[in-house]
Parts: sequence; C-alpha cells; structure tokens
Amino acid sequence: MSTSNTPKANNTRPTANSARLAILKKLSLVAFVFGFAIFLFIAGAIVMFFQIPPAEILEKAFIGIRAVIERSDSDAPVLLDDLPQSEKKIDIATKTADGYTLCTFADGANSSNSSAYLLDMKQKTVHRWAMPFSKIWPKPQHVPTPVKDIYVSFFGCHLFPNGDLLVVLHGVQQTAVGYGLIKLDKDSKLIWSYAAGVHHSVDVASDGTIYALQHDIAKTMPEGLQFIPTPCLVDSVIALTPDGILKNQPISILEAFRDSPYAAILQSLEPAKTKKEQAGPLTVQRFDDKTRKQDAVHANTVQVLTPELAQKFPFLKAGQLLLTLRNLDTIAVLDPESRKIVWAARGPWQAEHDANFLTNGHLLLFDNQGVTKGSRIMEYDPSTQGFPWVYSGENWPSFYSSERGMCQRFTNGNTLVVNSWNGEILELTKDKEVVWDYTPHRFIAFAHRYMPEQVPFLPAGTKPRP
Repeated sequence: MSTSNTPKANNTRPTANSARLAILKKLSLVAFVFGFAIFLFIAGAIVMFFQIPPAEILEKAFIGIRAVIERSDSDAPVLLDDLPQSEKKIDIATKTADGYTLCTFADGANSSNSSAYLLDMKQKTVHRWAMPFSKIWPKPQHVPTPVKDIYVSFFGCHLFPNGDLLVVLHGVQQTAVGYGLIKLDKDSKLIWSYAAGVHHSVDVASDGTIYALQHDIAKTMPEGLQFIPTPCLVDSVIALTPDGILKNQPISILEAFRDSPYAAILQSLEPAKTKKEQAGPLTVQRFDDKTRKQDAVHANTVQVLTPELAQKFPFLKAGQLLLTLRNLDTIAVLDPESRKIVWAARGPWQAEHDANFLTNGHLLLFDNQGVTKGSRIMEYDPSTQGFPWVYSGENWPSFYSSERGMCQRFTNGNTLVVNSWNGEILELTKDKEVVWDYTPHRFIAFAHRYMPEQVPFLPAGTKPRP
C-alpha cells in the first residue's frame, strides 16, 4: 500500500505548485493591466486638465465613446420588425386636410434613412429625394466620430415650391447627432452643403434667410455659465444666406438666456438647484450631471415668426425665432438682432418638441413626458397661460413618444401628430377623432404635410387623393 501511494504523493506536489504558479502569473498580468489602465487614466486626466495638445483629440474621443456606450444602453430606435404592429388603417376622406406628407426616418441600420419621401393620402410615394452622406463628404472633418452611411439619417427638412429640399443630417444614436445641412434639387442633385454640427430643425424666413440649430463641443464656459461642466455640447442658432453661406456669428442659446430677463431659467442646470425628487417622474435623467455634461440645452426646433403671424403675437416682432429647448423644459423666443431671449415660458410640459406658431395667436407643442402614461399635444395661449386644446391619446393607446415627436395645425382645424417612437402619423379633428393614420412601423424623424398649391413642381395631374 505504501509503495503504491508514494508515486501519487510525489505527483501531487508538482501539480499543485504548477497551479499556484499559473494563478500567480494570471494575477500578475491582471495587476499589470489594471495598473497600466490607471496610468492611462491619470495621464489622460492630466492632458485634459492642462489642455496639452492631445486634449482636443481626447475630447472628441470622449464624446464619441460615450455615444457608443449610450447607443447600447439607451432605449434606441429599433428596427422595423421590432416595432409594434397597428391594426388600425383609418382614412375618412370627408374629414381630412388633403395634401402631401413629407417624411424622413431614422431607425438604426437602414439604407433608406438617407431619403425623404413625399406621400399622397393613399400613402403612395409621389416623390423621393436621396443622398448618402459619404457622397457629400467623403472625408468629413466636421464630425468627431463619423458613422457608416446606413446610420446617417435625413432629419428635419424644408421643401421649396420648385422641389428643392433643405435637409438636416443626423448620425443615428450619436451624442453629437448633427452631421450637417444640405440643399438638394428635385432630382436629388446636390446644390450646396454646410459642414457643421447642424441638427434637428431648419426654417426659412420671408427674405430667404435660412435658420438652423448647430451644436459644438465646448471646452470651457463663458463668464456666468461656468457652473455647467465641460466638455459638453452647446447649442447655437445660425443664419445662412439662400446659397448656404454663414451670415454672421452663431448665436449661443446659453448666452442669449444669460443676457436676458429670463436668465433664471438656467438655474435648472445648476446641480444644487434642481434635485431628483423635484423633477417629473420620467425626466429625472434630464437633471443629473451626466446629462448636463452631455447636452446642456438640447434645442430641437427653430421656427421663424412671419410678418403675417406676427400680427397675432403683439408682444413679438416678425423675424424673431421660436425655440424648443428639451433639457430646459422651455419654449422661448430669440431675437436674432439683439441676440437675446425676449420671451420664454415653462409649463406642465416636459422634454417637449416642435413648438410652433398658430394663426390664432397660440402655440402648439408636443409634450413628450409631462404625464406618466403617455404624451400630449398641447395648444398653449401665452396671453392667458391656458390650454384651450389638449390631446392625450384618446382612443389611441399607443400614443407615446419619449423623445422626438411633431405636430402641425391645418387651416380646417385638424392637427397632424407624429408619434415618432411608435412609428405613427395621425390626423385629428378638433373633436380628437382620428380621421387618417399612416403607420410605417419605423422611427419617424420628421413629417410635415404640404397642401397641393405648395408643391407645384409635381407632374401635372398629380393629386393628393388619386
């Protein structure tokens, strides 16, 4: 027995020693990697703090890497097959405001993202514009972390009577979403391009001036705004000539608030001013440090007050700009001449989008998260601060868009509602009856209906309801 046990004992010792050595080697490797990572972190922090030359590269990487992380973490737009299917197909021709609906989509990896579609009332495409990002800018210098063409989407648009189209380009699920502004003719030929972080929205004044939103990565904050952590995205309003040339210096929205009677609104960006328990149930994330570092204001709409509409808003002037500011839960009016905010309001809406002027002197906006179980379309009277009309998804349970969303009022009193995240466009009467819907089951970035007289470039005989 003893002789048979001896070799086993002798064999066990070297095996155990080998295992210990292997474990020690692994631990040493882990310690080395961990230590090296700490060294790189400290080195990067020193570079960023003292703004040593690689700082700008690291800054852009910081924004880009965070975008990749958030793309996997966030409730991002999903692909076509993952969106809920709607059984409702409604078209009550006697009650609709017939026209052509211009749509763009942004739903992940999809080659049709780089297109805009003009649809008739039967949801047939009567015209399409398309242009891949890489054909416009083969080697873009204005985008920190460019993505593939299938991730670049047409977003906000403005259609001219001759078929020319202004298009805002977005990098889908990027932190710095702005990929530029282009103008195409009706045959999708590029007329001009503006290479900067233009995002979300574009509008055209009666004199042809083009207004758009632009964001940039701020390294530092100017006086009076240092409480906002950097680096972060900051929004400006830009004015371009009809040929796409920048007319003057971009107007910083933060500075426009700072220098106005409405500066107190910026206190919601100060860490000590707004606590989580004070925020709405669905907007807690809007008020934490991560959000402030990422995107202080998040402007999503700019609309020019026309001379005709200005008559209905006696406290404003023609040419002033209506802004929708998601991360401030604020709608505001910017005077481009004084470069200051001249009017602003906060209300029961939260994370709102697409405020626009109405012909009755009211404002219409998409309230994304002002209630806990859905979104709302709110008509707001600035003179009384009342809400003469509110739609909360009556008879349409899927009406909820945590982000994005649009609305448009027609001359017959109907309202077009864009439920972006559920991939639905609804037309409602004053009595909130759904009289038309389009459900492509895709994330809808933009939709706007044009009346037949607004699109004379379409071939003769084209009708909105064939």
